[in-house]
Amino acid sequence: MSMLRPVLAVVGLLLAAPTHAQTEQRTAVPTAAGMLWGSKMTIETQPCCTAPKGAKPADQAEAAAMAAVPGRAFREGPILRLKLQDNRTLKVTDCDDQDACEADRFRKHRLAAWWPALGYYVVAVGLYEDSMAYLISERDGRTTQVAALPVLSPSGHRAVALQSNLMSGVELNVIDMTADPPKVLEVSAMPACAGAGPNSFLRPKPVWIDESHVRFEGVSPQPGDNPNTKQLLRIGDGTTEWQC
Repeated sequence: MSMLRPVLAVVGLLLAAPTHAQTEQRTAVPTAAGMLWGSKMTIETQPCCTAPKGAKPADQAEAAAMAAVPGRAFREGPILRLKLQDNRTLKVTDCDDQDACEADRFRKHRLAAWWPALGYYVVAVGLYEDSMAYLISERDGRTTQVAALPVLSPSGHRAVALQSNLMSGVELNVIDMTADPPKVLEVSAMPACAGAGPNSFLRPKPVWIDESHVRFEGVSPQPGDNPNTKQLLRIGDGTTEWQC
C-alpha cells in the first residue's frame, strides 16, 4: 500500500485531488495457474453451493454474510467457495499458517457481503501485516483489487475504499460501479484545508452524505488530529475535489 504525501499549500476553498485510473492493473480473471494478487483462486466447472457436513464460516462476520446469501457461498476449512454463473464455482484458498506461508503469500479471505443489484461478492483479504479487499463478479469470477472493504453510495453507482493507518499510510480509492469491470481511481492528494497539519491522516470511516460527497469520521490514526478540520470529498465523473 502506498503512502500518500500531504499537500502543504491551501489553495482557495476547493482543492482538486488528482486521480488516475488503476482498473487495468487491479482487475483480472483467475487462470489455470491458480494465483491472482497473491491469492490462490481457481474456477471449477461444477455447481455451488451445497455445504458439506461440518462446513462452517471462519468467524461471526462471515457467518452473517453467508446467512444473508443462502446457496451462494460456503467455507470448508481454509477454502471459500462462491457461486458463479453457468454452474461454475470460484474456489479461494487461504494461506494463513505463518510457519508455512511466506509473508508475501499470507492470505485470509472472508466473505464480507453480496451486492445482488450489482452482481458482486465483497471479500475481505487479510495480509501478513495489512489488509485489502476484492470485488468478485458473479458472472465470470473477474476480480478487482481495492484498498479496503468498500462503502457503497446511496444509489450503488459508486463506492469508496479507504486504508488509513500509521503502518500502511493512506490509500483512498473511488470506485465507479457502473463500469464493467469497476473503474478504480486512486486519490493521490490529501486535503490541505486550514488546520490540517503536515502529517494529517484521513479519519478511518468514510460516510456518504449524498451521491457526490463523502465525509471521513472516527478517530484519526495520527495523534493531534484537529477535529474541527473538515475532511469532505466531492466526487464527480472521474474527478474528485477536497472541500474546505
